[in-house]
Amino acid sequence: MHGAWRLLLSLLCISLVVACGTIQAVHVHPQGDISHSDCALCATAHVSVQLAETSLTLHPVAPVLSAVEAFVAPTLTQTLSTFALFTRPPPVDSVLA
Repeated sequence: MHGAWRLLLSLLCISLVVACGTIQAVHVHPQGDISHSDCALCATAHVSVQLAETSLTLHPVAPVLSAVEAFVAPTLTQTLSTFALFTRPPPVDSVLA
């Protein structure tokens, strides 16, 4: 059931994006009408086109070097070692024994 709701929601979102894009593409005003300041679609289109200038200040960068001391706690060495090539003996077949 969750999959059906997700599919329905995704189709709704996709259809809204397509519908809004189509409305923006076919949006026109009558020829000679230059006073469309009350049109919300035109107002948002002109606002999004404006470029904002940012002031950028470069500050000199000095490298910082410092020594770091680390404490390594002593660990016990493991004295029990295993033979790397060890293979277990074959199982005993109780039927034949």
